[in-house]
Amino acid sequence: MGTVVIGIGNPVLTDDGIGLHVVRWIAERLPDMPGIQIRELYSGGIRLMEAMAGFDRAVIVDAILTEGGRPGTVYSPAANDLFQTRNAHSTHDGSLATALELGRLAGLRLPGEIRIWAIEARDVTNFSERLTSDVERAIPVVVDDVMRFLSSGADIGART
Repeated sequence: MGTVVIGIGNPVLTDDGIGLHVVRWIAERLPDMPGIQIRELYSGGIRLMEAMAGFDRAVIVDAILTEGGRPGTVYSPAANDLFQTRNAHSTHDGSLATALELGRLAGLRLPGEIRIWAIEARDVTNFSERLTSDVERAIPVVVDDVMRFLSSGADIGART
């Protein structure tokens, strides 16, 4: 059924909204690329798995917090490398790996290829619709990487 590009985040928690900003930029550049849908999500886990169901490929863009990470650093982890989530208070917000396993057990048709772009956040607790400057500077880098992937399927690695 094509490719889905999903931005995840909370639009009022500073850098947590980076995924939403990125997919909005991508949406502006997509008229020339048929077969690609853009979606915004405000949680992960089961909801994310449901948003990917029926697609051949999925691109996920989200904020990440790693110990010692430098804000604005861009990572491309594998879906199975993401074992935890900040919002694990509900099964709807469980890890992507768990949600994918549940979807497969339920017989859902899930993408054969899932690519993730995770941007190291600085602030995901203070209320603001603006990104911090380091994280905001990552937007064009991620947009270019995702657009190259959508055009050619090129493998993109971690970037700062």
